[in-house]
Order: sequence, then structure tokens, then C-alpha cells
Amino acid sequence: MRMDVPKRSEIVIIGGGVIGCSIAYHLAKRGKTDVVLLERLMLTHGTTWHAAGLVGQLRSSNNLTRLMKYGAQLYKTLEADTGHSTGWHGAGSLRLAASEDRWTELRRAATAAKGFGLNVELISPAEAQQLFPLMETDGLIGAAWIESDGYVDPSQLTQAYAAGARAMGVKIIQNVLVRGLRSDGRRVRAVETDLGEIEADVVINCAGMWGRDIARMAGVRVPVCAVEHQYLVTAKSTRIPDNLPTLRDPDARFYVKPEPGALCVGGWEDATVPWGTTGVQPMPIDFGPELLQPNFDRFEQYGVDAAARIPVLNEIGMRDMINGPIPITADGEPIIGRSPAHDNFYLCCGFTSGIAASGGAGWVMSNWIIDGDPGMDLWAFDVRRFGQPHVVERFMIERAIESYARYYAVSYPGSENHATRGARCSPLFETLKAQGAVYGAKFAYERPNWFASSDIPKDDTPSFSQGNWFEAVRNEHRAVRERAALIDMSSFSKYELHGPGALPLLQYLCASNMDRPPGSVIYTQMLNERAGIEGDVTITRLAADRFYLITGSALGVRDRSTLERYVPMIVEKHGAVSIVDVSSAYAVINLCGPRARDVLATLTSAPLDNERFPYMSAQEIDIGYAPVRALRVTYVGELGWELHVPTEYAQDLYRKLHEAGQAFGIANVGYRAISSLRIEKHFLVWGSDISPDDNPYEAGLGFCLAADKVAGKIDFIAAAAIDSIRRGGVKRKLCWFTTDGEMQMFGGEALLRGERVVGSVTSADYGHTIGKNIFAAYLEVSELEDREFVVEIMGRHFPARRHDKPLYDPERAAILQ
Repeated sequence: MRMDVPKRSEIVIIGGGVIGCSIAYHLAKRGKTDVVLLERLMLTHGTTWHAAGLVGQLRSSNNLTRLMKYGAQLYKTLEADTGHSTGWHGAGSLRLAASEDRWTELRRAATAAKGFGLNVELISPAEAQQLFPLMETDGLIGAAWIESDGYVDPSQLTQAYAAGARAMGVKIIQNVLVRGLRSDGRRVRAVETDLGEIEADVVINCAGMWGRDIARMAGVRVPVCAVEHQYLVTAKSTRIPDNLPTLRDPDARFYVKPEPGALCVGGWEDATVPWGTTGVQPMPIDFGPELLQPNFDRFEQYGVDAAARIPVLNEIGMRDMINGPIPITADGEPIIGRSPAHDNFYLCCGFTSGIAASGGAGWVMSNWIIDGDPGMDLWAFDVRRFGQPHVVERFMIERAIESYARYYAVSYPGSENHATRGARCSPLFETLKAQGAVYGAKFAYERPNWFASSDIPKDDTPSFSQGNWFEAVRNEHRAVRERAALIDMSSFSKYELHGPGALPLLQYLCASNMDRPPGSVIYTQMLNERAGIEGDVTITRLAADRFYLITGSALGVRDRSTLERYVPMIVEKHGAVSIVDVSSAYAVINLCGPRARDVLATLTSAPLDNERFPYMSAQEIDIGYAPVRALRVTYVGELGWELHVPTEYAQDLYRKLHEAGQAFGIANVGYRAISSLRIEKHFLVWGSDISPDDNPYEAGLGFCLAADKVAGKIDFIAAAAIDSIRRGGVKRKLCWFTTDGEMQMFGGEALLRGERVVGSVTSADYGHTIGKNIFAAYLEVSELEDREFVVEIMGRHFPARRHDKPLYDPERAAILQ
């Protein structure tokens, strides 16, 4: 018998898997009990019931690891709180290394874990065999042991969440079909079901692999699909000991989870296939607790390797072969956050490892809904990391399949996707390719990483060491510092804001005073109510009511949504404001280096001297045949201009600049050199050095804060928070360091004072002018009395020295020449 649906509920959750039930439980724990959870069949009947249930905690960043650590702790105590078992076994986990690169990866991970407060022990093959006596050690170099990891029973965990939520007043309705969402502007007003409509203040999409279809009902496109995932369960045998840990052999691409007297063995193969209807048609809505036909040919590639590592698998037989669809996104990571187009529609779907993440997901989503903030930066999971490229059907599926296949691939720094390449290209793509460009991609946009030559071959094989590209980057770096260079920066996200509300909107969100004369270029941060840094942008004032905003290639959707959230308030007070994406309308060629002015002077009659074209200003000028919006700015610490040109002029403009530059030793330069150049100047990267977790004073960006905003004379979103920070003082600061260590640094390394971990490296690179590794890390103010530290790089310790100013051109003479 089906329950009636209420006419109204404060919060409606769509989806009764482990994620939806966790959110219901966490909301109720915080006192939000006017909650309805809707499930189209029965709880767990999507993909939760056939999940393997491994719980691993270590992830690529501190915040993501915090999510997983929270879940692991919760699964230990949830039964006592709800009266329902979760099937938690805190048996620990082993991750094996059967190659030198994998061992390096584990050493990097163990170092990063120190900064995250997670204990990861590196052990020998013999020690690993003591913990998992069924395995052979042939070919192993070592293993990582995390004692606090474990596994749960997915169905039991879900029912425990549900029981706890029900006991606190949450209404869970099963066998109800969501047919639509009724929206009004930036709000979803009601959920339409086959049992009637439910008005709601907040709607949360937890529909797993159906998440894309639910999002479409609100006019939102998200790159969620499903692929087949297989594992087998062995027959029971007395030869299988109790209390085995989980085991992952990523070089052989399989995992093992203990079952009572049996083993569950699964993996991540190359040739998985998408499942369900694609395109405009929705996923099969009536698919429930069924399984798909097993594909033994696909399983064979890792099944044979599993049996070689664990010989007992050859002898005890198979009880079940599970092949079930699992959700996955275009990059393999889930979607957590608020819809960019709505104020009250949240997405928490697309989880490939939803069991392990469910506790943390419920925690941060309840924070987001109740407090208006998740409590930590979740950019790696944020829906706004995706945009138009990712929701194109073929792109989504091909990238999802590749992400699935790379689940156990070695995590080389800077590794690139191979699927869907060439989807978005600059007008200069073929021209630069012919000149040796070795391309990477950002937000599906092809960008030169570095340039090969007759002396340095085009080999971009990823590694943890200095590849052959290192010398090429050194040469490009020197060209920028000593001569002149051209950089294709067309992949920037670019927006024009215009209307009477444009200035008030930017004044409200931005740290700097945006009421500057037309032609001013303003570097600023967009802040939130807590003074956290939501965006790091460059804005040019074109006219009294017209602005040109430039942000990172992958940050356009995020930054635009930050602006659009406050447009209704601004329109009501000040008048209309339009935000127009002009990213494809303009190519961008960065001309930089001490001879940049000499090169440009051969092609334009516009004055280029400091008096008439000062630093941080913009002018519309003619260069060759092209009308150009020239911005005198730099991210490499040298004299230079960003030349924003209508796309159709880009080829000819580049050709003329390149020809004119031959007399001055001009060179093509890629993004790896930019990284080396910017770090010598202590220029920041949003998402690494700064995020919503950081405020301008902590990050050393207090100089961007306008005095009138600090004084409360301008309507400013962060005024109260900034005042509180100023009165109370900051608790930590972003600091800069150098080390003579010859090993490559990539970020995530642990910073120590003696043997005590005091920080985690936010970003790092080799400064070719300085001749040292340069890196940044946040330190508690109590640690600032010392300048000598130790940085741990892949398990080895190197002395590190803290610096107050950039070691290259601290007075900015090169920029202002």
C-alpha cells in the first residue's frame, strides 16, 4: 500500500539510495525534520544494493580526505545511534605496489596523508602478506596500510540512515515516481509526483544515475550517466581467514573485499560499456534490483591477475557474478552542490564510490542547506566544474568510460585525458602544432603545455621525475625573462557585464573598489559572506556601465554563477545587469618579456610608454590589421600585454607578432612555463593556494581590499566578516618557501618543523631563474617565528626556508619598465 504524499514539506529529497538517506539522517540530526524522501521503488533499489562497500579514506586533498574520515568514524557509531547495524568492519586496507611508479605514488600519498592528519604506513611485501596471508608477494615492492579503513554492508548502512531519520520525524515514501519539477525563476517551487504535488522550500537531487534526468526537469544539464561494473563472489571456504583487510592491487586493476567465509573480487577494466538510454531519452525508470548479463571476456583481464596474486581463487570456485550499472560523471567524481541556476535546488548524485562517501556527503549537504555553506571547499566535486563541453552526450560517455578505466591508473602529476581530445581549439591550434606545441586540455580546450624542438623531442610521457619537457620549459622560461614570448591564452573564460546594475553587482562581491575610470584593469577577488575567496579574477572597466571579466579556463561556470546568484537583489535595488559569455568571441595572445614593447611597437602607432599606457590599464588599439583590446597585465612577472582580439583576426595577428619578434629572439611558450614563472613571483592559483576556505588577509591579498569597503562605506557582501577578521586577527597565513631538493614538487607535500607536521603544500614548481623548488603552504601564526623548516617529498626530507618576498624582482621593476 502506497503512502500519500504531503501537500508541502520544507525539504524534499529525491532518491532513496545511500546518499539520499544519509542526507535525510544528517538533516534530522541538525533539527530539520520537515523532510520528505521520495523513492521510485524501494530503498537501495537503484545501485546501492549491489555496491561492493569498500571504505577508503585517503583522497587527493585535505577536504576530500576529511569527508571520507568523517564517514569512517560515523559507520562505527551509527548502529548505537539508530539501533540498526551498518555491517561495519574496521579491518583496515592494503594497497599494493608492483611497479616503481606505483611505489612512488604510494610514497607521495603517504606524505600527503601526514598533512591531512591520516595515518598511512608504508610496509614491506612480507608485512603485507602477514596482514593478508592469502596473497603472493611476487613482483611486489611494498604496500600502503591504512588501519582505520574498512568496509560496510551497503544495504544495512542505508537502512540504518533511514531508521535514524524516521525516528527523528523524516517521512520516507517509497514506490512514488517523480514526474517533474515546477520552477519559478531561480527557485524550484514544487515536486510533481504520480501521487500529487509537493511544494518545497528546498529540493535535493539524490537520484544517482537518474540524477541527469531529474536535473533536466529543472532545466539543468549535468554529465551523469551509467556504466557496467562487475565483480564476483567466491564460494565459501574454510581456507579464507576471518578479519581480512580489504586489498587493492591497482597495477593488476582489481580489489578484494572479504565476505563471511568468501571473497568479493572486482576491478576497473578498459572496455566497460555505457548502460541505459542516452541522449534526450531518460534512463529506464522501472529498472530496480535487477542485474545485467555478466561479460566474462571483460572480466578476464583482471580476473586472471587476481588469481595470480591470490592463488586460492583458482581453487574455491565462484558463487555469483555481479554485473550492475553504476553512476559515473564525465570525470569520475561525484556532483555535490547547489545548481548554478537555482537558489534552492541541490545536486548530490553521480557517485561511483557512494558508499564510502555517503557519510561525508550527508554531513556537508546538511551544512549547506542549513548554514548556507558546506563548511569546506568542495571544488573537486562541485557541479560548476562542468559546463557545456561535458554535457554533450558523446563527450560525456567517452570521458566517463576513460575515467572509469583510469580509476586505478597511476596518478601522475599533470597527466592528461586522451578521450574527447580536440573538442575545443584555438584559432592558433594548427599553427602552433606545426611549431612543436605539445597540447594539454583544460575544460576540453586544447592549450600548449610546452613546445618540442629538433633538440627536444615531442615526448610527454607522464612521470614523477623531470621529463624531457623540463629542459624545454627552462628554455621557454628564459625567453620570457630575457627576451620576448607569445602565449596562446585563448582558453580564458571571458564575460561582459553591462547595465546600470553592473557596477553595484561587482562592488557588492569584489574586494577591490570597482568604481575606477574606464580603461582601468582591476585584479580582485570575489568574496562570500564569510570573506572566503569564491573567485580570483581580472576585470576591465570598459565604460560607466560596462565591464569585461576574465577568469580561468575551467572557472567560468563557477564565477558566472557566483555573480548570477545576486543579480535579482541588484536588479531590484539598482536596475538591470546582463552577463554575456564572450569566451568564443575573442582569442587572446599574451605578448610578454623585456622586449615585448619593442615587438609591439613595430606593428602599432599606439603609444606604449608607461605614461600613456601604464601597467593595469587597457586600450582599444590597432595592431597590424587587427582591432585589439590590449590589457597591460601579467601573470609571469614581466612587461607584457594580453591582446584580446576577435577570433577571426587571431591567425594574422599571431603571424605578424611572430615575424616582428624574430629580431628580438621571440619564442612560443606554454602553460608549464607559466607555472614556473608565476611561482617565482608568488602569484596565486585559485583552487590550490586560495579557495572559499581562505580569506584575503590569510592569503596575503589584503592589498586588494578597498579601504571604503573595509570601513563599511560601500555595500559589500563580506563587510561584517572582514571587520571581524581585522578585529580578531588571522590565525594562519599563506607563506612561501624554497628548497634545494632536486626532486620534483607538485603540491600536497608535508611541511614539518622538526618531526611535527605544520602544513601541507598548496602548490609548487621549479623556478628556473632562482634555481630552486618554490612552494606555498599555510602556517599557523604561532609558527611564523621560525624561517627554517623541512619539506617531505616522496618520503624524503629536505631543508626549506621561508621567504617574505619573491626572490625574483620583488620590487616589480621588470613589470613596470
